Amino acid sequence: MSNRRGLIAVVVAFAAIAAGSASAASQWTLRFSFVPQRAYQGQPAAVSVLVKPSSARCSLSVKYVDGSLQSGLGMLRAKSGSASWKWSLAQAAPAGPARAVVACGRSGSLSRIFTVVGGTVRHSKLSIVNTGYSQRPASYGSGSSVSYGVVLDNPSNTEDAQNVSVQVNFIDSNNHTLETTTTRIGSVRAASTFNLGGYETLPSQTPVVKLEVVVQTDAYVKAATHEPAVENVHIVPSSFEPDWVGEVDSDVINDDPTDTLTSAQVFVVLFDSAGNVVGGGSGFLLATLPPGTRSYMSASLGFQSVPTEKATTAGISIVPTYKAPGA
Repeated sequence: MSNRRGLIAVVVAFAAIAAGSASAASQWTLRFSFVPQRAYQGQPAAVSVLVKPSSARCSLSVKYVDGSLQSGLGMLRAKSGSASWKWSLAQAAPAGPARAVVACGRSGSLSRIFTVVGGTVRHSKLSIVNTGYSQRPASYGSGSSVSYGVVLDNPSNTEDAQNVSVQVNFIDSNNHTLETTTTRIGSVRAASTFNLGGYETLPSQTPVVKLEVVVQTDAYVKAATHEPAVENVHIVPSSFEPDWVGEVDSDVINDDPTDTLTSAQVFVVLFDSAGNVVGGGSGFLLATLPPGTRSYMSASLGFQSVPTEKATTAGISIVPTYKAPGA
């Protein structure tokens, strides 16, 4: 009988220990109450958790796809079992997957992936140094047109960027994408800036409030690209609508010592008197230029949305095609 009582006492003791352990474990819990699926460049973002004990100290860290950390987060004390962090993503926050990690001491830690959406330089050493646009309602119908410019910089002194893709998203005040256009550039020279101009027709007159620009580069090669010289640049009003830019004219000079320039793709970015980008466009040069010769060039695609009074200077970049002697 005494052995039986002893066994019962042991069972009760183990049950009490287990209940105590479960009770202690229940005092330490942590779970996400909100993590965004997507966060947008230049927009607010937030993360929140529910935690026990209700006044636990918790920290949040956010690591972006390039390995950089979001500043200004850190440690705080939960209130009534809830801890929340709010911040604004930088306009240049790296697009792609980002990881949010919350740590609350003995309550544990949690990790969740979300996606940063927007325009940035991805898989490219090129940087975006300036962007801008002008929008004009269509004369007939409900649409509009946008003339835009993007200035890129290749900081490398030794490598040309080849097969560069530039995607431009046109974003409205609700952070919706109104339209997207993509341009491929054959080469961006080492240690140079590249002026990419273009235009897009939108199905509505909803105002564009910003551009998102995504740059990707297929390859980098030893610097070898030569770009012809440009002189005597003139911004010319439209002959039919003089209040709007019609074309940009210039002289293109083949200053390569040996090769013949057989054709060229021409891109133009327009700036106002303060250096802000107000639009852009493009054109083609089809003349065959032996070394030391020049040709008149007129770029006339895409400028019709830029007010003449705003366009004071033009930056021109050329993607040339050369023919070597005897080729």
